[in-house]
Parts: sequence; structure tokens; C-alpha cells
Amino acid sequence: MPLSPYPAGLLRRLAASVYDLFLLVGLWLISGMLLLPFHQGQAVDGHSPWVRLYFLFIPYLFFSWFWMHGGQTLGMKAWRIRLRATDGGPVQWYQAVLRYAAAWVSWLSIVGMLWCLFDGQRRCLQDIVSNTEVVAEPKDD
Repeated sequence: MPLSPYPAGLLRRLAASVYDLFLLVGLWLISGMLLLPFHQGQAVDGHSPWVRLYFLFIPYLFFSWFWMHGGQTLGMKAWRIRLRATDGGPVQWYQAVLRYAAAWVSWLSIVGMLWCLFDGQRRCLQDIVSNTEVVAEPKDD
């Protein structure tokens, strides 16, 4: 796999995020259905802290698995971007945890995502915190 000469821009990141959001909504629906037998087929109480943690853990599993196994979610693959450690190696588990936590702050504040517009290396908050980078991949010939 040749190393990409340039970091991915904000628009590619956002486009990949939209793709992944559709997959994530599907995972949340399936995850919610898995809880139904434990609640006598009734809707799950969203006010329970355990249920909230459960639904927060689902995207962590989704993203971290893809990040640590090839560096690409399905949305990232479609938009030809890849996550890697800044040394070019694969993402480690502790980097995935840091990236996931920082991504929540980054997306909720929006400043963390927009930071890549001002950073010389096009890094967002989650890239800086987790010592990772999102790079654009060249087109296949």
C-alpha cells in the first residue's frame, strides 16, 4: 500500500461521515431490537444510564474495529481516505479509544472538526489527541 502524499480535507471527511452515519443508524436499530427480549418486547427506557452507555458503545465498536483492521470504515473506503498512526502504521486500541472520545467533543463543538481548515497538516481535534492522521488515497488505475 503506497503512502499517500497528502492529508484528507474536510469535505472528504464529512462525506465519509454521512455514509457511515447511515450504517450506524442501522446498527443502532438492530442493537435496540436486541434489547427487546430483555424488556418483555416493550420499548427500552432511553433515560437509563445503562441504555445510554450501551448505545454509546455501539459506534465505538463499529469505528474502532474498522480503524484497527485496515484503517477504513465503509464510508472512508468509498471516499478513498484512510486512518493511520502518524508513523504510517496501523491504529492501536488506545488510539482508537482516544480518537473516539475526542471525536465526540470535536463533532459536538464543531470547532474540533473545523480545526483542520486552520491546521497546516489538516488535522482535526481527534487526529491531534490520538496521534493519528486521515490521508487521501490515490485512485486505482
